[in-house]
Amino acid sequence: MKVEVDSHKLIYHPDRVAQWLSTGDCPPVYVEIGLTNRCNHRCIFCALDWLEKKPVFIDADVLKERLTEMKDFGVRSVMFAGEGEPLMHPQAAEIIEHAYHAGLDLSVSTNGVFFTPDMARRILPCLKWIRISLDAASPIVHHQIHQGKISDFETIYDNIVQASRLKREEDLSVVIGVQLLIIPENLHEIVSFTRLFAGSGADNVQIKPYSKHPLSINRFVIDPQLLTGVEEEIMAFEKEGFQVIFRSGTIDRLSEERIYDRCYGLPFYALIEADGSVIPCNLYHENKEYTYGNCITGSFVDVWNGLQRKSVLKKIQDGGISRCREVCRLDPVNRYLHALKHPHPHVNFI
Repeated sequence: MKVEVDSHKLIYHPDRVAQWLSTGDCPPVYVEIGLTNRCNHRCIFCALDWLEKKPVFIDADVLKERLTEMKDFGVRSVMFAGEGEPLMHPQAAEIIEHAYHAGLDLSVSTNGVFFTPDMARRILPCLKWIRISLDAASPIVHHQIHQGKISDFETIYDNIVQASRLKREEDLSVVIGVQLLIIPENLHEIVSFTRLFAGSGADNVQIKPYSKHPLSINRFVIDPQLLTGVEEEIMAFEKEGFQVIFRSGTIDRLSEERIYDRCYGLPFYALIEADGSVIPCNLYHENKEYTYGNCITGSFVDVWNGLQRKSVLKKIQDGGISRCREVCRLDPVNRYLHALKHPHPHVNFI
């Protein structure tokens, strides 16, 4: 199965798009949840390096109730990621299992250290996909970038190999992917990274460009000319059962002007922080002025339909998108919705 990550999937939700076009709002299709703000790594490219973190773990029992509520409300998918390492939550597997039985499509984004064989055995049957952010092909470069233990690279690689073996043995449908985010420190390892995981049993590797969060302290610059020929070289490792995803579309969009002047995609997406705060996107972490409400102290549906969320959305739309991150997660969605809002005069000539 080919994985499409350089575009959007809103075309598969015409009912929700029609609801938004007619009313201006709808229940979110997709929710990202941070199970904790703690992380065992200190990645030098971390988009959230500006946050002041006091350890928080989301209340698992309340979250399980909210996940059932979200499914009933119309949420269709949940990614466990957020502002920390989700698998550090002591009840992560229990939460994921509950969400699966509630009927939600699920994914996890992790650095892979806690993706142990025992963890994999519990969560892989529940997931549509899991992405391991490794960002290197060697222990030294991984340690330089992730700032964890020097032994973490081998631990993560072994976890991926064993999880991939489990997937085959149990005939699971989950897609196991490994990611490298391009920065100067790992540019020279893109080819060796792809070669390494072509033989690991993983389903894909994803090579994506760095994009600075507007509030982050770090800043990296990659000359696109340095990537000339790289895509062609790594695509040679593709084979049956192993996909190489080079995010050329995202790289191209980094140099393109936005065609939209507002974020149309916010009704289709929500982010829940580890303390239960529901926010529009990761631009607004720990920003009470732009918090919709809290779904641990109250219901998710009440937060979503509440006056505070309407007020926050109006404030965002009035402020425009000048502060927004380049090629953010909602960028392809916004381009699509902008086209629907501003149709070409010849659209009926299909």
